[in-house]
Amino acid sequence: MFLEILSKYFGILLIGIVIKLLDDEIDDDKTNTRSQSNLYRDVMEYKLPYCLLFLAIAMLLESQLIFALFTSAYMIGMFHLPHQRLPFKLKGYEEMIILFCINLLLIPFDIFAIAFISIFLIQLLDDLQDYQYDFKYGFKNFVNKYGKGEVILVSGILLVLCIIISLMNTMIILSSSFLINHLYSRI
Repeated sequence: MFLEILSKYFGILLIGIVIKLLDDEIDDDKTNTRSQSNLYRDVMEYKLPYCLLFLAIAMLLESQLIFALFTSAYMIGMFHLPHQRLPFKLKGYEEMIILFCINLLLIPFDIFAIAFISIFLIQLLDDLQDYQYDFKYGFKNFVNKYGKGEVILVSGILLVLCIIISLMNTMIILSSSFLINHLYSRI
């Protein structure tokens, strides 16, 4: 049991790092002071091979949950750009629909639900933390779009839903997210 939880935690930690690195790449956040760190610059220079390696290891450890977390992060990242045409000539919302259907067909519903809801919760918590910074530099943010009170209320509802679906997965996903953010702020 302990090894299973440790394996799941490590897989989620790895996919969280991948999502964080790719999010920085997509956001093209050059104003961030972290870019001054030598470690950060070194990691960002080799992010593609590291992301692929971490994704492969994470998929070996917990394939369905990792797939659902990664695709959920991708879909939630497209929320602000639903009509933008992407490299495969599909609009953002079309890619979201395809990924949503793939998840419903290939991943058990409870795993997809906990992944999607927890990633959305993490995004909202991140937006609450960064709303002033995001507003200043023009980044998309749910707090700036819908309001702080509304995002806090929705975050509370999502947290309750996550706990109802799976307390263990909620604890693992959220704690690994907090750890990644803490480590990321230190580099």
